Amino acid sequence: MDENKSKLTDLFKDQFNESITKLDNNQTILMDLLANEWIERAKKLPDPKPLFGNIWHQGEVAFLFSNTGKGKSILGVQLAECIASGVNILNMETTQQRTILFDFELSSKSFQRRYTNENNISHIFSNYFIRVEIDRNKSLQSEEKSFEELIIESITYHIEKSKAEVIIIDNVTFLSATNEKSKEALALMKLILDLSRKRNIAVLLIAHTPKRDIYKPIQLEDLAGSKALSNFTDVCFCIGESIKGSHIRYIKQLKNRNYPIHFDENNVIECELLKENTFLKFNFVDFTTEEEHLKKPAETSDDRIQEIIELKNEGKSNVEIGRILGVSESAVRRRVNKFQNRIQ
Repeated sequence: MDENKSKLTDLFKDQFNESITKLDNNQTILMDLLANEWIERAKKLPDPKPLFGNIWHQGEVAFLFSNTGKGKSILGVQLAECIASGVNILNMETTQQRTILFDFELSSKSFQRRYTNENNISHIFSNYFIRVEIDRNKSLQSEEKSFEELIIESITYHIEKSKAEVIIIDNVTFLSATNEKSKEALALMKLILDLSRKRNIAVLLIAHTPKRDIYKPIQLEDLAGSKALSNFTDVCFCIGESIKGSHIRYIKQLKNRNYPIHFDENNVIECELLKENTFLKFNFVDFTTEEEHLKKPAETSDDRIQEIIELKNEGKSNVEIGRILGVSESAVRRRVNKFQNRIQ
């Protein structure tokens, strides 16, 4: 039995060695180095510079989402203009880069009106800011290629033409007529990741989400149909609406593969949407907790403490309890502390 096993192992070794001998180095698309060699190689590369403070850096693929009409496109244009101009945004550092915005949301007239004041004076954008929209005079499909395939090829062409270092796509939902599992959506992500990794290009994908419950903190699960696409990204952040007013928003980080998350549910960026002369933008207000912006459920804290204690007894963490009950981790912690102080 052992002899047969040994012969089988030798056979596999021979087949493996033969395949390696036949495979020309030019045929493989993979690259192997020792782990220590990868580290030494990476040390020679410059550290990524910030584009949106600690939230988004050079060479990263980021995902921004929110409900419809909450300011994603406004923030996208503001990021593009600040990066192209080298001007800090929301009191956070940025780095001047040539930036291209693929705008599949606004018409040219809507864009002009958004950045023009009542005296018909328009904002003068940086010459490093390029905007691209659909050319409606051209056929949007052909017998050979689908709309999604033409879009992907067109994006590649304009990136090559502009030599842009930062790409913003508003919005990624527009690029796939089917769903997150479609070959077009996966092809788009393959293109984006390849561009980002090969050329150190930063990419921001903007997406709509289904209408969500404003009682609950925003989670990655709220991405719904775009969740599969977000799995490929380095960074994910969102815009939330606020009970403080129709013009108040908050920005929250949900994912960052490369840096610590600074703006979680306990430290969101509160902003005010305003038009300053000719420029519609997010204006920094303060750092607050997400709970301050959420609509409170009808029941009182005391009504829910029993639920919290029961879940605690089941061994669940404050974060898990918060997700189940639709409140923030800090709200759970405060109620537990209040309950414990009461019984002491």
